[in-house]
Amino acid sequence: MARSRADGETGRRSGAGRVFAGVAILVVVLAAALTGAWYWLAGELDRRVASALDAAAGGGTMITCDNRGVFGYPFRIGLSCDSVGVDAPENGIRLSAGSLRTAAQVYQPSHIVAELAGPLRATVPDLPTMEMSWSLAQGSTSLWSEGLERVSVAVDQPVLSLVGEAGALTPLARSARLETHARQNGAGLDFALSDTGVIATIPPIGDIPAFDLAVDLTVDGAANWLRDGVPGGQVGPALRGQAGMIRALRLSSSVGAMVDVSGPFRVSETGEISGDFRLGLQNPQAIAQLVSVLVPGTAGIASTIASGIGLVGRQESGQTVLDVAVRDGEARLGFIPLGRLPRI
Repeated sequence: MARSRADGETGRRSGAGRVFAGVAILVVVLAAALTGAWYWLAGELDRRVASALDAAAGGGTMITCDNRGVFGYPFRIGLSCDSVGVDAPENGIRLSAGSLRTAAQVYQPSHIVAELAGPLRATVPDLPTMEMSWSLAQGSTSLWSEGLERVSVAVDQPVLSLVGEAGALTPLARSARLETHARQNGAGLDFALSDTGVIATIPPIGDIPAFDLAVDLTVDGAANWLRDGVPGGQVGPALRGQAGMIRALRLSSSVGAMVDVSGPFRVSETGEISGDFRLGLQNPQAIAQLVSVLVPGTAGIASTIASGIGLVGRQESGQTVLDVAVRDGEARLGFIPLGRLPRI
């Protein structure tokens, strides 16, 4: 009887040992498979990055990623660069920034997050060299079979400066937080931007009152901008010949002034804007002054609207609202001419 119990216990221990050994072997096999898969993905990522850099160079654009490396084993995979840069002589664009780190989960490689160290220095046509610094800059992207589907960027405490002789910096604007978001929406491109606590320094005016800016719009037929980049590298010229919808374009000042624009728009091949816009205003004189400073060429139309708003506007939700029709850059309030908008 005692031997029978002992034999049973020995059998149970042997069975448990076989189960444990099987589990251990399975863990080892899975770990080996994960390790092999990670290093294969790492090699593939490095090869694709190298191929993309070579392809860009073949097209006349030099993209640099100094001391490139792949990291994140075992559950993440990412690319790191000590510094990054873009030099596109054909477009007259040159960009340089600090270290870059990107990462994605191995089980969700299409969702990529990134962090970029500043400052970012930019040279673009028809503008002086600019530099942007920040305390933290992060981004995220989603990739699918058709390429880049969406991208988001958030920058804390950005400071935009003019680069003068010998690298001297002249601050032009700073804010608390800047966010931009873009995504494909069918054939269109949805774009949103918010910039809070903006203080701009306009020589020789000096600091203007702090303001918040928010933009939410769709550009029809521009989904490929995420995949292929903005045509020509400049948003203004790329918008020529395009149409879309402004859901909200809002500028609110710390002195209580606000302007809110919405409505469909189109841009001619020569840059004239057309559209039917709902224009909501609070404290119109103050907002007219702010708009005239921020958007050169709009002082006349901003002042005209501010002066006549009390006569023709209607009250909605605490705002004075106007319906403004723009045809080929010429703005009208009913039969009253307001002036011309600058070309894009």
